[in-house]
Amino acid sequence: MMRHCPGIKTLIEPKIITRTCPACGGEVEFFSDEIETQCPECGRPLHIEATPSCVVWCQYAFQCIADLKNRNLISSLRAEELEKIAKKAREKS
Repeated sequence: MMRHCPGIKTLIEPKIITRTCPACGGEVEFFSDEIETQCPECGRPLHIEATPSCVVWCQYAFQCIADLKNRNLISSLRAEELEKIAKKAREKS
């Protein structure tokens, strides 16, 4: 039996991810919960590579997202993004 959700940590404690800008070669930092940012060197918008998230497969994703939002562990904007991802995953299955 799980004591906590295995996917929750990445939702409330994002990590820093570094990418190289394909346009100028500059170093670009993302937080793991960001979808897009701009290269500080050339200003080009970059998107983070998609990775699987528990909201894609967990049957309790919508309840979990609502709980995280209600406890102010994620912002309303982040909750909306996660709900869109979860909804899209449900439509595909």
